[in-house]
Amino acid sequence: MPMIEMAQSTDVRTIRDLSIATFAETFASQNNEEDMEEYNERHFSTDVLQREIDNPDSTFLVAKVDGEPAGYMKVNVGAAQTEEMLGNRMEIQRLYILDRYKSNGLGTRFMRSAFDMARAQGKSIIWLGVWEHNEAALAFYKRMGFAQFGSHDFMLGADRQTDLLMEAAVDRLV
Repeated sequence: MPMIEMAQSTDVRTIRDLSIATFAETFASQNNEEDMEEYNERHFSTDVLQREIDNPDSTFLVAKVDGEPAGYMKVNVGAAQTEEMLGNRMEIQRLYILDRYKSNGLGTRFMRSAFDMARAQGKSIIWLGVWEHNEAALAFYKRMGFAQFGSHDFMLGADRQTDLLMEAAVDRLV
């Protein structure tokens, strides 16, 4: 049975390893190696991730299957959000699951956790950004009740890409 737990400050290496592996599984085939390496160095270094984990406006949840790390989710409120949003919003910045653990309900369990956290904090909207070409993620988020409300540029190394911004009402039952 998969376990989802709140990450601790000492989980930084696990989160780093999951970040690099899941990012490569999802995006390496559609992007060049230099851009991927630059992104990993800039966003998934131990120092950067340690600051994120220690930020009180960010929460990391880690999933384990049979004791093995399977994925994680990072949510942000307040100033930790990657876009300036009203105070009644929570961002799901990352929902990363290793390929071998996809399609077993982990994404839905993470999503339920995010909605529960948002309700507990009095948030009314959960939002996220997803690459316009990530069809599997787009389909999942739509099934979870998210709808597009905008877009923004996302830099992967030197490559300017487009993320679709999606949102869902927290009172929606997931």
